[in-house]
Amino acid sequence: MLKASVRNSALFLLIFARISTSCVNAQVEQVRTLDSLDFVARLDELREEFSYRKVVLSEFEMAIYATLSFYPELDSTRIVFKQAKIKTSLNARPTMGSMLFRKRENRKYVIRIKPNTGDSVATLDQAGFNAVVGVLGHEFNHIVDYSQRGFFGIIKRLLSYTNKKGKRKYEAEIDQMTIDRGLGWQVYDWEDFVFNKSKATEKYKEYKRSVYYTPEELLILVEESMKPSPVEK
Repeated sequence: MLKASVRNSALFLLIFARISTSCVNAQVEQVRTLDSLDFVARLDELREEFSYRKVVLSEFEMAIYATLSFYPELDSTRIVFKQAKIKTSLNARPTMGSMLFRKRENRKYVIRIKPNTGDSVATLDQAGFNAVVGVLGHEFNHIVDYSQRGFFGIIKRLLSYTNKKGKRKYEAEIDQMTIDRGLGWQVYDWEDFVFNKSKATEKYKEYKRSVYYTPEELLILVEESMKPSPVEK
């Protein structure tokens, strides 16, 4: 009981800090639902505009390009998508070789996507378009964050994953970046899918709950981001 109380108090302070940060930023429009049919009609255009230095998985091509349209700074970034048997839905990392031997603008990033193997983890192929865009946006923000850091800055980020407190703080920052990008409802839909609609086990959901925002917590942040910024006197 005490452990849960401490966690809830820490969580409240974290959400309050994120809300305070969000309120001083320029308000970004949050579109409740991105219509996949709109992107179907524009797929050739999206492919031509956003495929430079990208290796994508055909299964998620439209969602990848749709999400990249929110990240113009990644236009020339080399990103490779591939399937991998990992313990979570997907993750993004720079390759060690490109970190060591290339300039920041020439780094190579890999986004690994877990295939549906019928185990405990929620996978992208089971989720709706809006949710997939949300979680891809989250991973693109990891790349944006990495791209702003030198070698030792990235190592420091990766070391934060060695404990749940550091990992939770880092993932909270990335979720806030995703909301600030205008993909708040989309990342909310992803977490709502994982917790309430996917076939993920309770053990996996408990892991998610210990590291990431829950749908209820994200809803607070998304709704706060939609409020007009206070007028300076």
